[in-house]
Amino acid sequence: MTESNADEQHVTEPTEETTATSDVENANGENAESHENENKPAVRTIALDEGYQFGLGVFETMALRAGRIMMLDRHLARLRKGAEALGITAPSDDDLRWLIGEHLHEAGLEGSPSAVVKVIVSESNTVITDRDNPYDDWKPGRALRLGWCESRRNERSVLTYHKTLNQGDNMLEFRKAHELGFDGAVFLNSRGEVCEATNANLFFVRDGRWYTPAVECGLLPGTVRQRVCEMHRAVETHIRPDDLAGFDACYATNSLMGVRPVAELGEARFAVEGSNRI
Repeated sequence: MTESNADEQHVTEPTEETTATSDVENANGENAESHENENKPAVRTIALDEGYQFGLGVFETMALRAGRIMMLDRHLARLRKGAEALGITAPSDDDLRWLIGEHLHEAGLEGSPSAVVKVIVSESNTVITDRDNPYDDWKPGRALRLGWCESRRNERSVLTYHKTLNQGDNMLEFRKAHELGFDGAVFLNSRGEVCEATNANLFFVRDGRWYTPAVECGLLPGTVRQRVCEMHRAVETHIRPDDLAGFDACYATNSLMGVRPVAELGEARFAVEGSNRI
């Protein structure tokens, strides 16, 4: 699962010994150094470690609202769990909190009504970026249209269950879905069970009861997913495409958009009752 791909506006990285440099580019692909922007920190060097070269790194994408990062504790806990799974030594939570605070100060985001803050950690790099929240322009009741992914989710891979830098499948399927006019697409696993969307977890509602694909089906358990499971006592289960007609409603969740209704998924259609932001 990945967030929508927009260019980060500001980049901060702690000073550390590195092996190569990487220019920061703006949204038009131009070298950032060619533009004067007092809000942009200096270009930093990036180590060509296994995170950069092979995707063995982790990241968290977090919503900033009213100057406060939402569910920061949950995000840091998930980042640490992913780093441990990949054998990466991540900075301590206290260090990450300090780095995030320094970044917010340098980027002028203290007290900002809304933004996206991203923390990226690999063995030799810790990078923090920010950008606008792409969902801020969405109307509150906007529902999603989702298609099906062509590729399958590998429920046997450890990478599936952590927010790693291995996001190729998500990005390619997300782009194809947008080209077809969808907001995203949904993965099935090797057994044909529903897993997750390219950028969100999924919930289905029947007779007032909330259901969600079981983690073992092959998905990244999101921070908002965890919160919604707690609020609605959601049942983790195995769902197939043929089962969708038996549900009354469907919702997609991620840390940037909160909870959004899904109007259609493939051939299935759902009632739209509004949305909720968590």
